[in-house]
Amino acid sequence: MMNDEFELPEFLDLPDKLLPIISEINDFDYWLLYGGRGGGKTQGIARLILWICEQRVVRVCCGRETQNTIEDSVYRILADLIALYDLDFDVLRTKIIHRRTGSTIIFRGFREQGSVNIKGLEGIDILWIDEAEAITKSTLDIIVPTIRQNNALVYFTMNRHVRKDAVYVEFAKDSDCKVIKINYYDNKHCPENLKRKALKCKQSSPLDYDHIWEGNPLDQASDYLVSSSKLDKAAKLEFVPKEQYNKIKCMAVDLSGNGGDLCVATLVESISTNHFKATQRQEWNEPDTDITKGKIINLYSMWQPNILILDADGMGYPIFVSVQKAIPKCIAFHGAGKSFRQNACNARADGYLTLKDYIDNEWIEIPQDDTREQIEFTKKQYKPNGTIIIQKKEELKAEIGESPDKADSLMMSIYGLNYFSYSANATDEENEIVYMDTSYEPF
Repeated sequence: MMNDEFELPEFLDLPDKLLPIISEINDFDYWLLYGGRGGGKTQGIARLILWICEQRVVRVCCGRETQNTIEDSVYRILADLIALYDLDFDVLRTKIIHRRTGSTIIFRGFREQGSVNIKGLEGIDILWIDEAEAITKSTLDIIVPTIRQNNALVYFTMNRHVRKDAVYVEFAKDSDCKVIKINYYDNKHCPENLKRKALKCKQSSPLDYDHIWEGNPLDQASDYLVSSSKLDKAAKLEFVPKEQYNKIKCMAVDLSGNGGDLCVATLVESISTNHFKATQRQEWNEPDTDITKGKIINLYSMWQPNILILDADGMGYPIFVSVQKAIPKCIAFHGAGKSFRQNACNARADGYLTLKDYIDNEWIEIPQDDTREQIEFTKKQYKPNGTIIIQKKEELKAEIGESPDKADSLMMSIYGLNYFSYSANATDEENEIVYMDTSYEPF
């Protein structure tokens, strides 16, 4: 095959959009190929890697977040291409070796038993991560620097899952990364039956078509709590305040439980009859419990909330006890405690489902970008009894590189407003503090 600038073998007869992976191979260290089904991105990288293995000695790792068996990997795609073109490789049970050059292709699942394993990745020249939408930030932070010590080329192929896919966030704007979006209509080799399936999907389900065939991120994946479009709206909402309405403010503090976590205080206040806004936020990282107690009491004095709710789990409990001596009627929030909702397995799930209601119904304005981002990453799961549980903070921290302290603090504020505002005197124009009697059951 002839291109305007170079001649390629039939084996590398790629769609025009993918030709830069050959012509510009020395210009970038990272390559991000994404798009919908049928675009040829996986085939393109598979062919390129096999071709490189024939030219010189390289060590290649084809990896993904988890891999239970070799069949979970791109092993079968490579093996089929080798058989189709009768290439000079030995296809072994766990690796592929070129007979003449000695180039080796191995297959790895990076995360094993909850931790990232880099054993055996020494001396890798090419890293290919397929289905890269599943790679977490914590895996990227370990694997990529390890591989790049050897100046390796790194290839990502993916169909984006949500807007905050870790690989896309990390590399899409990196000047050392070439980003190529390719879909089925860009691929001259796309089979006609796939094209018919795409058009049928476009007619029957435009939303599915947009994700599956156009390669655009989902507005809300099934396991995510809140849709990205709803969170976009929550950044700025237009409310029409009435002249008279019950003004109420709730202050919630999520207390640091692990190293690197933050203590975060959030104030949510009513700005209309049934509309609220996260108006204030303060965060700090201070191991001294006396200092944290002082910050809470000082913010309480400045913000003058009607409701104060504190994280009272784990290492937060002694701080709650200490604050309670100064503010006797503050509310203890126990995330693992009883839920008021039948479909929530605990209080934390209850709080996040309540926050979801406020966001979905456009009752809450959240101007803080980083708080919205943490909410966007938050996932839900269903227990066998049908109740909902929210992803653990430790798991989310491993995925996005930070603990969701800001999201938790906002969630607790909404929880306090939803379940305890009835017992606060919110009509006093001076916002006099009325201590809470938490022995009452909420409506």
